[in-house]
Amino acid sequence: MNPKRSLRKHTFSVLLVLALFAVLLAGCEPIPIPEAATSTPEPPTPTAAAATAATATPGASADSAAPAAAQPMVETSEPIAVEDAAAPSQLSIPELGLEVPVVSMAWQVTEVAGKRTTAWVLPGDALGWQSNSVGAGAAGNLVISGHQLLGEGLLATIALGEVAVGQEILVTDAEGTVFVYQVSEVSEPIAISEDLADEESVAATWTAQSGDARLTLITGWPDFSSTHRIFVTALFVGVQS
Repeated sequence: MNPKRSLRKHTFSVLLVLALFAVLLAGCEPIPIPEAATSTPEPPTPTAAAATAATATPGASADSAAPAAAQPMVETSEPIAVEDAAAPSQLSIPELGLEVPVVSMAWQVTEVAGKRTTAWVLPGDALGWQSNSVGAGAAGNLVISGHQLLGEGLLATIALGEVAVGQEILVTDAEGTVFVYQVSEVSEPIAISEDLADEESVAATWTAQSGDARLTLITGWPDFSSTHRIFVTALFVGVQS
């Protein structure tokens, strides 16, 4: 074989292979090489719905939120006539969480400092209404007494100094009407006198009937003895609706 002819044939074969290879490269899309992550990607901005869901109570939806409990309203009104008033059946002081029954008290003849007199018989498990005073919500003086030491000590809060001016006292009558009074005065402890006349005079100062509508609470002092008395005056405000 002619050496020159053989060389030309070999060269032609090589050129043909290179041409085919170039065509193949021209028809292929380059494959990108992913760059290494160099920073943490920023999180997407939450939508309003997502923000609400993030702050909502677990297990509750925005539409299932319970409405706030409605507070009882007080309708300012005039006190009722004495003859229309019913006996008190319950007394409560919401600020102190106190809620106790009230019953009409009996009375008995007793002896004080050697003199015969009458005295109210205070119940141990309820407060006592002095039935010769006015009924709940009436014009006049509604007088209620209770133990701070004996029995269940239902008025110990007064002896402990927890009843204060400005607090509301609610009195419910036998028909279910709630009358609102507001504390206007709390007396200093007054020593119990052995002189019957003095004792009656002190009691009359606080329990006498008045032209306005008020509530008077009477109890002993301190909470571990009974050497003094305390009187609380609360003025009529209106009816709770």
